[in-house]
Amino acid sequence: MTEVFEHHTDVGWFDLDANRHMKNVAYMEKAVDCRLRFFNSLGVTPEVFAKWKVAFVVVSDHTTYSRELFLGDKMRVQMLCGGVNAKGTRYLIVNRILTPEGERVYEIRSMIVWLDTETRKVTTPPPELATILENMARTEDYAAL
Repeated sequence: MTEVFEHHTDVGWFDLDANRHMKNVAYMEKAVDCRLRFFNSLGVTPEVFAKWKVAFVVVSDHTTYSRELFLGDKMRVQMLCGGVNAKGTRYLIVNRILTPEGERVYEIRSMIVWLDTETRKVTTPPPELATILENMARTEDYAAL
């Protein structure tokens, strides 16, 4: 397994809500950005996904909010695997947002399925992608789905 993938960022002006703290959708956008950065860091760019004719689709999200972040606050956004089904078509992807000191701010658990972009049906990822996913850092409560 690889180390936990982590991206460092901060709270920007457009991340704020009327109460002047980070809005819920901004946490989700930071998680999505982290997922794309994870794949890009391994050379799996949007062009590679297109060549493989595969995409991941989020079918559900479960979020847990622990504390506020405000304009300019720094954060660490992590990506881990929380589980996979026997076929390899469904994964639980966990993004954690932490303070620089490691205090948990927000966690989003996203159930994803791999989609064949031609047939629009659920599929298994190609072998190169399956290897990447198998080697992802795992959550403490990782379990078969």
